[in-house]
Parts: sequence; structure tokens; C-alpha cells
Amino acid sequence: MPNSSAQHQAIADFLYEHTSELAQIACSQLNARSMGATDAGLLEEVESHFQPLADAILMNSVSLLEAHLEYCRYTNGPTPERDEQLRQQINALRQTLSQGLTIAQYSLTLPFFYAGQEALNKQLEVLVVGVQSVLQDQAPLVEAARQYLARLLAGQRTEALAGIRQALREGAHVHDIYLHIFQPVQREVGRLWHRGDINVAQEHYCTAATELAIATLHSQLMATPRNGRRLVAATLSGDLHVMPLRMVSDFLESDGWDAYFLGASTPAAFVWQAVVAHQAELLVVGASMSHHVGRVRELLAQRPSSCAATRVMVGGAPFNADPQLWRAVGADAWAPDAVGAMEEAQRLFSGKAKRRVVA
Repeated sequence: MPNSSAQHQAIADFLYEHTSELAQIACSQLNARSMGATDAGLLEEVESHFQPLADAILMNSVSLLEAHLEYCRYTNGPTPERDEQLRQQINALRQTLSQGLTIAQYSLTLPFFYAGQEALNKQLEVLVVGVQSVLQDQAPLVEAARQYLARLLAGQRTEALAGIRQALREGAHVHDIYLHIFQPVQREVGRLWHRGDINVAQEHYCTAATELAIATLHSQLMATPRNGRRLVAATLSGDLHVMPLRMVSDFLESDGWDAYFLGASTPAAFVWQAVVAHQAELLVVGASMSHHVGRVRELLAQRPSSCAATRVMVGGAPFNADPQLWRAVGADAWAPDAVGAMEEAQRLFSGKAKRRVVA
């Protein structure tokens, strides 16, 4: 009898290969009118569930499916009706697979379906209304962070950047600005968007302003002597949320690394080309959402022999939700944030001789 890992691979391959026909079968079990969607719209959404489900099964991570469903529930605003739509869709997927898989294979999918249903059963009030602000009273630099956020939400980018410069003059380290202003403010912006308190335009404005602020501070992180090591950092095709990765790259540069930052949505082939061209000892890959994790796994599976010695560190919300997921994608390490990335890089290379040190 095949082991569970081989069974998970077989199930995932089946889902990847037969998504279209399986979605058609699942949709035939749903009444499009009662689901509040057109036939085409319903089919498209049902199809969208198969890759996250396959990824979750392949990497044995229920959190990947949970994260996908949480994202879906916020599409067009979270409501009890929306949750019921998703519950019905996931139930239709389960019934469809009960007919297309062996009994042994189907039984392996059940924990993922149960976890998905449980995620949708969580009270919306807890997830949306009851979540407290990220900017808590006792947090370091909290008043500067609140002022920075207020100015951004008012469309006052120049004034917000002036506040950052003031915090630096008053003795804040650049690391503190990143950790206690930029990072929590961006999380707060995301929370406000999820609640519907701000719109997409405001979210984009805040993000763009913070990216500009980070760029203006970058040179202050380069005062540390170089340690002779090189890294490449990127998110993969389709992943546009690159700010957390930029912070990780900047922190590693402040620790002496030379960083080749590729930015967002980089095709996998070009990632490895950059690793070879820049003789990088470390590749840092970010994934902001659950459906990006499969691409990370594919990237590492396609590692060329010339990059066999390159260490790979991953990070992002899906890996934070499942701290063992980095092993499933074939990485060498995972870090929950920029400080953790510095610590992990030091651990990975603590026993290796450095090539050169440039003051």
C-alpha cells in the first residue's frame, strides 16, 4: 500500500490534472440561483478552490486551504450569506471527490475539508469587527506610528515622511522605524481594508508612500562593513506584495550582505539566472498568499545543479501560519520577519568561511 506522502502526491496530481471537469461536476450539484452567482461566475470560483486544495494536500498543510477560504470570504465583503456560499461550494467539492478518488485517497482529503468548513464557521464578528488595532498603547514608537498612519490616510505623504525624519532626529534607529512604524502601520492598513474602513485606493496610497519612505532610508542601512556574502531576493510570478521581502532584504544588507533585490512577480527562470550571475549564497523568496506557495515549491524543485550549494530561506503569511511549511517546499530555513531572517542567515552560515570583508 502506498505511503501517505505518495498518496498525497497522487491526489494532488489528480486535482491539478482534472480541475476543469471536477469543477463542472461540483457546479452541477449547486443551484446557481440560490448561490447568488451566474453559471460562469460560479464555475470560475469553484475552479479557483482546486489549486489551493491540491497544494494543501500535497504539502500536508491545512492552513493553505484555510487561508484561501479566508481570502474568498472577504471578496465583495464578508457576510453570513457569503460564508454559506463558500460552505456549499466546499461541500460540493467534497462530494465530487468522494466519487472520483479511492476510499483510501478520499479519507486523506477529509481533514482538509473539515478544516476549511471550520474556518468558515468562525464568527465574522471575531474576525472582522473584534480584531483590535495593531497599534497598541504600549508598543514602541506607537505615537509616531499613529501620526504616520493618520497623515497617510489624509493623503499627506510629505508630512508623513517629515514625521519619520523627526523620529530619526529624536534618536530612533532605522531598524526601529522599520519594525515599529512601517511594519505595524502596514498591518493596520490591511486590517482597516479588511474591515471596509478604507478602500483599495487608500491602501495602495499608503503602501506606495511607505515604499518611498523605505527607499529614502536604505542608504542609512549600508554603513555596516560588507561581510562578503551575496543574496538574491524575490517574490514569484503573480505575487505583487513585496514590501515584507524588501524589509528582509534591507535588514540583511544592514548585517553586511550584498543584496540583489529582484522585487515582485519574478519568473522562476530569471530567479535562478540571477543567483548564478551574482554568485549568491542565499536566495530569499517571499510568498504573500497561500496560492503562491505552490510556485515556491516548483521553483525549488527546478533548482539547477549550478545552484546546488545555494541556501534558500522563505517567508510570508502562509509560512507564518504553518511554521513547518518551509520543509514541504524544500527550503533550508524560514523566518517570520526581518529580525528572524537576520538570525536565520547567521545560523545558516555560521560555520562557513567568508570570502572577503570590505570596510
